[in-house]
Amino acid sequence: MTRLTPIVTREQVEAGGEEAFDRVIASRGRVNAPASMLMYVPEVSAISTAMSDAVRFGAKTLTEGDVELAILCTGREFDIPYIWGQHVELAVTKGVDRAVIDALGNLEPIPSTTTRHTLITRFAHAVIRDHLVPDELFEAVRAEFGERGLMEIVSVFGHVMTSGCALIATDYAPESGAPILPPRKA
Repeated sequence: MTRLTPIVTREQVEAGGEEAFDRVIASRGRVNAPASMLMYVPEVSAISTAMSDAVRFGAKTLTEGDVELAILCTGREFDIPYIWGQHVELAVTKGVDRAVIDALGNLEPIPSTTTRHTLITRFAHAVIRDHLVPDELFEAVRAEFGERGLMEIVSVFGHVMTSGCALIATDYAPESGAPILPPRKA
């Protein structure tokens, strides 16, 4: 059970937060897990939802599969079970090879199915795990995705990490039956 009650109805929102709540509803038709936790600060929830819309649905350089893989990379690197559970099957439907997802989840070497997917996973490891992007990797990502695409990837990482902080802090569990994020091996 989550540590805070999800805020999913307008009546639950603090006074003055109704407009922010309405913006989230206008975007999604409902308040999803990350937004329901961030709704404790309604303006942040609305901004986070707008950021999600921009990075997930507004990418001009990345494919939907690229975006989903970047989301999964961040979910794995940041150990966010809810993100993993929500995006595994979506990534498959958007063209991400299941072998890539399985290797990513198990922290194994990524099979080189496509240059794009290899670069996204390497870039995620460098940015999120190592906090250091070698020049050669930066240049390879820029060559493949362009400068806009490179920053679209970084924006996905950042947005998912923001949502992940809320989900981790509140111990928000994946939905029943969702794919399980494999544990890290000791």
